[in-house]
Amino acid sequence: MSVEEKKISPKRFFFVAGMFIVSVISVFLLSYGKKLLLDQALCLVTLFASFWIVFILALLQQRKIGKFTYNSTTYRNLFIITTAGWGLVILCSYLPDYFGPIIFVAFLFVAVSDGMLSLACCLFMDLLLCFICGKTSFVLYCYCILSIFGVLFANYLKEKHEEKNGIYYVLIFLVQFLIPVIFFDFGAGKITENAILYSFITACIITFVVYFGFGILIVWDRREEAVAYDVFCDYDYSLAIDLKHFSAGEFSHGKKVSELSRSCAKEIGVNEQLCACAGLYYHVGIMEGEPIIDNGVSIAQKYCLPADVIRIISEYKGIDKKPSTPESAIVQIVDAIVTKMEALGEQMDSSWNQEMLIYQTLNGFSESGMYDHSNLTMNQFLKIRDCLIIKEDLK
Repeated sequence: MSVEEKKISPKRFFFVAGMFIVSVISVFLLSYGKKLLLDQALCLVTLFASFWIVFILALLQQRKIGKFTYNSTTYRNLFIITTAGWGLVILCSYLPDYFGPIIFVAFLFVAVSDGMLSLACCLFMDLLLCFICGKTSFVLYCYCILSIFGVLFANYLKEKHEEKNGIYYVLIFLVQFLIPVIFFDFGAGKITENAILYSFITACIITFVVYFGFGILIVWDRREEAVAYDVFCDYDYSLAIDLKHFSAGEFSHGKKVSELSRSCAKEIGVNEQLCACAGLYYHVGIMEGEPIIDNGVSIAQKYCLPADVIRIISEYKGIDKKPSTPESAIVQIVDAIVTKMEALGEQMDSSWNQEMLIYQTLNGFSESGMYDHSNLTMNQFLKIRDCLIIKEDLK
């Protein structure tokens, strides 16, 4: 498979343009029949254009620093979520004030994006909804606070989506139930039975859908991770080809580190694809020379490698920063062993010599505290050592 990284991808352009068009259509639907004054319409156009300029710049920056692991597929998912989000906003314009499922928008965006962009999109949609539809300031406050809570809850649940801790869903229910009632009281001057009933029903529906649906949404988005890492680890990927053209020896070294790192990661149950990708490009900074670490990070960002891979490259050999994750520790260990094996050459023909070198190298790293901040347990450390020992050819 041949993959070429381009500065401007037609797919990314298509999906970004699609998000813009969907947003324009949605704003038109919200504005239809509202009889906005000319100056209000001009202000709306200015706000809308300004937001989209900044949003696209932020999107490009997030991609550059590796926040978007999946490149074009992430833009596709963003397009789908943006369409669904605007659909919910339009639905809220027809529902009673305070009781629209606006918090859903936050969960949708966080599932495929980071917290900063998600919060920006949610608050912008809240502002447009309330401005165009003539909602009171209390409705705006209610929706903005719900969006903030939604992003915070979603960010946490995104990291813990496999752990169904009931207390957080109880909190989601309470937030969705209490906040609309509180602001309804501020706006109307009293709390009615209908307000309590609407808020209770909305809170039940939202909690139910988040409990059963948010994890599915995350799995749908993360399913692209395997595909993305396969692309980056493919030897026909543009960066891999550049490394091979620069030095066949460095490319061969990277392949060996990649394969062994994957095996070690599988042995201790951590991210195999991350280790394989980071191992392949661990020495990529050598293409630009000194400083190797800074250049390695720069090159990785240029080719839009995932943020986790960039972090491992920034911890190259533990020079500036010691490994901060088990994956980073694995790549550092394997690279050090393979480098020594290659340097000693024929002296390592004996399996006994290889075993002694592995023991000495790893004991030295362990005694120096190289892995103190990597969350690598002693049991995992020993499994990595044993995994390398049984390999017949480390050169």
